[in-house]
Amino acid sequence: MAELHNPHDTLFRALLSDPGRARDFLRDHLPNTIAGHLADAPPEIVEGNFVDEALAASQSDLLMKVALTSGTDAFVYVLAEHKSTPDPALPLQLASYMVRIWKRYAGTGTARLRALPPIIPVVVYHGAEPWTVPDSLRAMIATDDPDLAFLPGAGYILRNLRAMEIDALSRNAALRAGFITLRRQALAFLAEIAGSLPEGTDLRRQVLEYVLRVYNVDLDALRATLRTGGHNELEALVGTIAETLLEQGKAEGLKAGEAKGKAEGKAEGKAEGKAETLGRQLERRFGPLPRDIETRIAAAEPDRIEAWLDAVLDAPDLAAVFAEGRPH
Repeated sequence: MAELHNPHDTLFRALLSDPGRARDFLRDHLPNTIAGHLADAPPEIVEGNFVDEALAASQSDLLMKVALTSGTDAFVYVLAEHKSTPDPALPLQLASYMVRIWKRYAGTGTARLRALPPIIPVVVYHGAEPWTVPDSLRAMIATDDPDLAFLPGAGYILRNLRAMEIDALSRNAALRAGFITLRRQALAFLAEIAGSLPEGTDLRRQVLEYVLRVYNVDLDALRATLRTGGHNELEALVGTIAETLLEQGKAEGLKAGEAKGKAEGKAEGKAEGKAETLGRQLERRFGPLPRDIETRIAAAEPDRIEAWLDAVLDAPDLAAVFAEGRPH
């Protein structure tokens, strides 16, 4: 296996570096007013990145060249924010990245400087905290006078993966599986992910690698779940990836689990699995969960989660599941 880099960057690039998936991403996530300007041809992935080296561990980017119905070209710049808490400086960073793209495009040619292509900025976020970043650089400038607000970029398009319904993530099954994985919900949707990523594909391996590197997983429990579900090929692939990651020291969660002992690792894995199962069952019955409920579940002890799992079966509404009068 090649040298492993930042797991978020690796999966993000694996998802969008394929022109077909990139085209589906643009179709699913650009506003109709913008998507209507794009020609049918798939985007061309432009090599290179523009993220500051100091932010490379928490941001990924991808530049695409797209054909417009007018016969000209434009760029779509996709910046993925991987922090669990959004960075309020992002609009400023995004503006600097767009300027770098234009500079590289223009080079030393005067003609190009007079005809810079449009750049459509898209921010993809999958962190746990709500998005509270200003929606444009203009919102960060301390003036109400538009004549004083000189901007390199007016704004950006935000796609908050955490805030979206599962079915709205993408009509492309492989993209949806990857976005579910970035949302830390892969274990709750194993069957869908297994069915969406064909055997033998690089993306199938990359999604599993991300789970093993980023999630706090009980390896034995995961393999048992895959085996029970009839996903024998996935089970074998998980074992191969885990062995490689442990050899290269890249799987912090697995290393920590080994250090603490298998018994503790299994207990943590089961508790996390039950918490994800509870969240999924609650969403199926009552719709998207409020942030305070998600936080409460994440901090709960295993016996309390067990009580809530029992309560889901007959509770008339979400509040009844968490009523203090229920036994814990």
